[in-house]
Amino acid sequence: MSGQIPPEMTDWSGGAKYEVRGTLGQGAMGVVLDGFDRAIERRVAIKIVRKPPADDAEGQEAAARFKREAQAAGRLSHPHIVGVYDYGEDARIAWIVMEMVTGGSLKNILDRDERIPLREVVRLTGEVLDALSYAHARGIVHRDIKPANVMLSEEGRAKLADFGIARIENSAMTQAGTLMGTPSYMAPEQFRGEPVDARADIWATGVMLYQLLTGEKPFSGGLSAVMHKVLNTEPPPPSALSSQTPRALDAVVLRALAKRPDERWADAKSFAAAIVASMELPVAAGPAPAPMPVDLPMDLRVDPDDATVVSGPPPIVPRGDTAPTPPRPEPARPGRPGWLLPIAGGGGLAIAGIVGAFLLWPATQPPTPTTTTTLDLQPLDRSAEDRAAAERAAADAAQRAAAERAANERIAAEREATDNAAQRDAAQRAANERMTGDAAAQRAAAERAAAERAAADAAATQRAAAERAAAERAAAERAAAERAAAERAAADAAAQRAAAERAAAERAAAERAAAERAAAERAAADAAAQRAAAERAAAERAAAEQAAARQAEAMRGALAAATAAAPCGLLATRNGPSGIEIQGVIPRSELPRLRAALAERNLPSGSARLDLEAFEGPYCSVFPVFRTALAEPGAPPRIALDGPSPLRGGQFIRMNIEMPDWATHLHIAFLGGDGSVHVMERAAVHPRGARVRFGDPRPDFPGWEVSKPFGTDLLVVIVSEGPIFPLDLPEEPTQAAYAGAVTAAVEGARRSNRRVALRPLVVETAP
Repeated sequence: MSGQIPPEMTDWSGGAKYEVRGTLGQGAMGVVLDGFDRAIERRVAIKIVRKPPADDAEGQEAAARFKREAQAAGRLSHPHIVGVYDYGEDARIAWIVMEMVTGGSLKNILDRDERIPLREVVRLTGEVLDALSYAHARGIVHRDIKPANVMLSEEGRAKLADFGIARIENSAMTQAGTLMGTPSYMAPEQFRGEPVDARADIWATGVMLYQLLTGEKPFSGGLSAVMHKVLNTEPPPPSALSSQTPRALDAVVLRALAKRPDERWADAKSFAAAIVASMELPVAAGPAPAPMPVDLPMDLRVDPDDATVVSGPPPIVPRGDTAPTPPRPEPARPGRPGWLLPIAGGGGLAIAGIVGAFLLWPATQPPTPTTTTTLDLQPLDRSAEDRAAAERAAADAAQRAAAERAANERIAAEREATDNAAQRDAAQRAANERMTGDAAAQRAAAERAAAERAAADAAATQRAAAERAAAERAAAERAAAERAAAERAAADAAAQRAAAERAAAERAAAERAAAERAAAERAAADAAAQRAAAERAAAERAAAEQAAARQAEAMRGALAAATAAAPCGLLATRNGPSGIEIQGVIPRSELPRLRAALAERNLPSGSARLDLEAFEGPYCSVFPVFRTALAEPGAPPRIALDGPSPLRGGQFIRMNIEMPDWATHLHIAFLGGDGSVHVMERAAVHPRGARVRFGDPRPDFPGWEVSKPFGTDLLVVIVSEGPIFPLDLPEEPTQAAYAGAVTAAVEGARRSNRRVALRPLVVETAP
């Protein structure tokens, strides 16, 4: 277990309250652990981060956001908000204990380029807006709505997560002029550093809805490009990019993306109602569909397009048609965190790569094996970290100065390029005027030349017309002569064709007569062959039926012999087309006799399948009662015990039971080798085809622990349509009393036409 937790986090073990079972993910500043709350026995996710040094301003702000997440989400209890159960900290570490959500996030689905059906988009967006309406009513603005922060439960329900940069009313934890959020989802007022309210969440939800409908973000590109588009451009309507989007929904989405907050939807409820009203059919409430499979591993790298931005006061952006373009971010220098992004005139802009640790959430990878970790808290040496923090601060200052110089140089270059372009435009205009005068002279000369060519063309045309008339006369004479010759040739050809057609008709008549005779002969031969084949097939079927009858009789004899060889066995048998099946429990002393009885029958190889468990114990007296309700081989209920056999003393008896395809009442009894009977489950109701697990300890159930006497015990599982056992059946009846109760229960069920099925299972125990 200690190898699965980063070394810097091995000084936290959950104390006495939480059991650490594995690591779900880890990042630069912390980890997310797979935990188990011992007090109320539920699985939880535990975020743990290191506390930064006192002189690390950025680290202190990140730690404050971490605590703010616990405070904001802890005030909220809603089915579509990830629940926060606990918060704790000591001198070095802080942690949040929260609800485990295992279905991945909307970002996982979008990253796989999967398109979500329109009805599901509307349902998921409605659930997010329902959560926002609840949070806004309690004075909490999320400020970082995006697909990565919308988790999905196992049932496919939306769960809003990560309130790390949320604004809480009447709180001084955030201030106006601070840039916080994810650029692609930030409202214009967030880029301008203005105070934000719930309408910033409406904007971000509109961006996310646009992305779910079309597969594309309405404002994409780098930070400067996104800022310019958000402040100055309008995206195309969703229906222009997605054929599944009704046009009535365009106006709803674009109103959510209005540049002015007072032109957007007033609140989340109004937005949700408008989405539903824009659909052609009403969206009916109902159970969520099965969750989409999410098999991605936990990935703590931050997508730059979806990274949460936290910075000081942003540059002043005018509200006109254009906005100043911030300088391109410099690449991260070696040895420095890759999440520091300088911006000219705007203070330090930190894309929250470090907040990746805070934004971790459980993916759908399987949990690591459960092991309780007990770790020792030891003081950490902070001197090296203090030195590193001072070096980082100096490097940050140098990088910001370099960025400002580069920005000034780029602005000067842009001004110089603008002046040069103006000079080039003036020179081009003068050249165009000169070219206009030259073109007029050229047009006059061209017109004179065209007139001369027209006169010459007219004379040539007259000469050509005379020549064509003479040629046409000569051609007409030749054509007349050729037509006469052709007519004579056509008459000769017609006579030849008529003769050839008569000869061909005579040959065709002879060939048809010959073909008809051959066809009649073939039909007679085919009929004879078919009769012979039918006779052979009938003989083969008769032989096969006789062989099958002989084999069935042999199998019935083998089953009878096997049953007779094991009078104390509780055996379910079946004689099928591929052989016989015998399933059940049998005394060890009778098992050799049963095998010998089958061997004497000389059955074909593979025609007898045995699924038998041997036992030693006083169970034969109750088996006649059990045989009346014994389930067929392979039929439900099907039982599988946890753990290898034999079960050891102190272990728990745990099992998985597959129910039949009809609504079931479950009854479980344990027959000990000492003659005792323990009723473990009386009449629990389960749906048809359910897979049920029994035996795990709970607060109201200590579990079935293996204890003396050891040996082979018998587990009896009975399923029935409706309750069949009396309510006053004691928990530890005698074997005789229990046999009488089973007899009465089975007979009563059959009188009322209710189905009953019984399955025995040998449980072998040892010290």
